[in-house]
Amino acid sequence: MDLKASLRRGPFDESQADSLSKVLPGLNTGQIQWLNGYLTGIEVALQAPSISQTHVDPAGTLVTDDVEPIWILYGTATGNSESLAKDSAQRLEKSGRKTKVVGMDAFKTNTLKKIKELLIIVSTDGEGDPPLQAEGLLEFLRGKRAPKLDHISYSILALGDSSYAQFCQTGKDFDSALAKKGAKALHDRVDCDVDYEDNYEEWITNVLAHAETQQSSSNQNIGAPQVILPEPETAYNRKNPFKATVLEKINLNGRGSAKETIHLELDLEGSHLKYEPGDALGIYGLNKSDLVDAVLKHLHFTGDEGVETHEGNKSLREALTEDYELTILTVVSLKHFAEITGSEKIKNLIEDKEALTEYLYGRDILDLLQEEEYEFTPQSFLSILRKNMPRMYSIASSQEEVEDEVHILVSSVRYEAYGRQKEGVCSTFLADQLEEDDQVKVFIDPNNRFKLPDDSEKPVIMVGPGTGIAPFRSFLQHREAQEAAGKSWLFFGDRNFTTDFLYQSEWLQYHEEGLLTRLDVAFSRDQEEKVYVQHKMLEKGKELFTWLEEGAHFYVCGDKDYMAKDVDNALISIIKAHGNMEEESANNYVKELRKSGRYQVDVY
Repeated sequence: MDLKASLRRGPFDESQADSLSKVLPGLNTGQIQWLNGYLTGIEVALQAPSISQTHVDPAGTLVTDDVEPIWILYGTATGNSESLAKDSAQRLEKSGRKTKVVGMDAFKTNTLKKIKELLIIVSTDGEGDPPLQAEGLLEFLRGKRAPKLDHISYSILALGDSSYAQFCQTGKDFDSALAKKGAKALHDRVDCDVDYEDNYEEWITNVLAHAETQQSSSNQNIGAPQVILPEPETAYNRKNPFKATVLEKINLNGRGSAKETIHLELDLEGSHLKYEPGDALGIYGLNKSDLVDAVLKHLHFTGDEGVETHEGNKSLREALTEDYELTILTVVSLKHFAEITGSEKIKNLIEDKEALTEYLYGRDILDLLQEEEYEFTPQSFLSILRKNMPRMYSIASSQEEVEDEVHILVSSVRYEAYGRQKEGVCSTFLADQLEEDDQVKVFIDPNNRFKLPDDSEKPVIMVGPGTGIAPFRSFLQHREAQEAAGKSWLFFGDRNFTTDFLYQSEWLQYHEEGLLTRLDVAFSRDQEEKVYVQHKMLEKGKELFTWLEEGAHFYVCGDKDYMAKDVDNALISIIKAHGNMEEESANNYVKELRKSGRYQVDVY
């Protein structure tokens, strides 16, 4: 589209058309939405200058001053709930409603008495746990000190992952807690899987309809024509991923290692994708042909059968390779399987949460099919499958250094379970199927909860065993480009020094140059007694606490089930010992670190 020519055909002179054609294509979606609201507000204000008790807010929206704000509370681990909360506020304000958006950890519970309309957007962490940000508020709402909330109307958007038995459990817990206190739901809670976009649209559409109804009943609903601005030519995202070309692929583990860790460099030229240290790269993997063949053989299909998918009409083989999950068994798949087959065994299993968790672990779709024979049609079989989900990898590079490239670190997942060799779909796709010059579908997944301090003079302490080292490579590349003066300390751990010291030469060079002030490593299998990063932290506890007292930011990336908990316990022990604190005081110290953004985790 010739944007300048289109503008000249509109009400713009040559100079205006030239200026706009230079600016508009470079705007991102958020900037376009801001301008859209701003121009709409100006137009409405000009058309209706006599309206009382209204103003145009900084986002350009006409807002009625005497309508109670809609509160939006979010609880997040990686930033998705926060992003959706802010998007929701923007959309509500464009419709003329005031909002207040607050993270649950910063929310003052005595405010609940004043709130009339409340939106909750919250994720679930792993097996049913609330994210740390949401723990305090959920505990309060469940406790005796929470007041009656029958004056509140609320709506909940729950984010989760159906590969866990306790799917969207935190959202369910908030729903139950609010209802028990007398709050009234505007409409049913919406539970979202990893691909939350469509469910979010369903939820926010209902919320907006309610908001507009409330405003109309107060005679405050002031309509205005919306200004439509051109979208950028291409916006690459989760739904429209960019095909990045493989520039380089290296196995970082030495000969004889029990692990395979792939360093992958991808070309983003032409995508206009931007990322920051701490962000993740979403990648769509493909199911391997031997697993697809095994599934087709079991179902007595050839793979040539035509099916209708969420990506259009395809052959069954193509659909199973590209568009659906086969390597992970989800609660949703079990429920659909039970509904179609009538399996009493699976129905009973779903009712037993402990047994369900155990059953899901390590099983895949082929294991489920082998439970009971059923004559599926190709289309009915697809109906039990979850859409192919992207895998998120912490970005291991800074655009300040690599520009139109992005680097990631991938550990190949291979294991034996239930009599078969199994593999992680994306990790082994990247390790086994991709070669240089091949292309892979990617997008940027921002993580606002894992960021370097704004002040580059602040010290940073980074704990990253195994592939948890990835974001800290991006941190140091970024600080080098910034010529940051702040101290930095890296704790790295893996199995063996000779085979598993990932990015060894880079860390040693950074240390020699002074960019990396301290480097402590732990190789668990190099001695009889296993040594991990938390042990190295305890050894250096006095100095680590001194850094914290100097304002250091503390970061942890890696395994959430064991490592992150062990590191947290070690940190509390260090604070107790070297800060001369009791358990409660040390825990409060850590809570303050988290609340202030000085203790950030990126775990998986």
